[in-house]
Amino acid sequence: MNIKKSTLTALLMAVGLIAMIAATACGGGDPEELDLPVSITGGVMDPGTIKVKQGDMVTLKINADEGGEFHLHTYDIEADIPAATVTDFYFVAEATGRFKITYHAQNEEHEEETHGGIFKSHELAPGSSFSYEVDEHQADEMIPFHSHLRPALNGTIMVSQEPGQIAEVSIEYTEEAAEPHEVMVGPGTVITWTNNSSVPQTVISGLHADMVMEDDGDHDDEMEMDEEEEDDEGEEIEIGFLEVQPR
Repeated sequence: MNIKKSTLTALLMAVGLIAMIAATACGGGDPEELDLPVSITGGVMDPGTIKVKQGDMVTLKINADEGGEFHLHTYDIEADIPAATVTDFYFVAEATGRFKITYHAQNEEHEEETHGGIFKSHELAPGSSFSYEVDEHQADEMIPFHSHLRPALNGTIMVSQEPGQIAEVSIEYTEEAAEPHEVMVGPGTVITWTNNSSVPQTVISGLHADMVMEDDGDHDDEMEMDEEEEDDEGEEIEIGFLEVQPR
C-alpha cells in the first residue's frame, strides 16, 4: 500500500514538473533589449511592420533619406530624424496591439527661412565676434538677421548671383542698431558681426517674433496662401505599424 502511495506521489510530482516546464516554454520569457534597424526611403518604411513583445525595451535605428518627424501613435512619442544619419528612437513596449507610425518630412529649404535656420551664434560678450560664410546656393536671396537679446539690432543681407565681389564684410552691433543695417554680398563672402554694445548679444538668421512687419492686405493674402501650401507639403504620411504581442 505504501509503495502504491509513493508511486502515485512521484507520478503527481512528475506531472506537475512537466506542466511547469511546458508553461515556461510556452511563455514569452523575460523582456529583451532590442536594437532594430529601420530605413525610410521615399516615404516607405522597411520593415513595414515592426514586431516586438510586451515589455521589450526597443531602440529603433532609423536611417531616412529625407529629414523629418517620426511619430509613434498611441504611445505618442515623436523624434526629429535628420537625413542620412542613423538616429536612435527608444521606447518600452508596454501597451499591446497594432499602432500606426507616421512621418512628417521636412523641407530643408523652408527650414533655412525660419528662426536660426541658416546661422545662429552663441551668446557674444561685449567685444566678441561671430562669422558666417555665404553659401553658393544662397545666391539671389535676402537673409534677415537680428539679436535675440535685443531685436532692435537687426538687418538684412542681400546676396547677389556673382561670387567673390566682396571677400569680407563687417557688421557692428552698437547700443542702438546694427551698422550697416543692410549689406550686399556674394557667395563666398565672409560676414563678421562684432558686438560693440555694452551687453551680450546674439546673431541669428530670420526675423524675431517681436518684429512687426507692416504689410498691405495683398501681402497678407500671399502669406495665407503660402501657409496653406506649406500645410499641404508638410502633411504626415502613414509609413507603417508597430505590432506589440503579449508576452
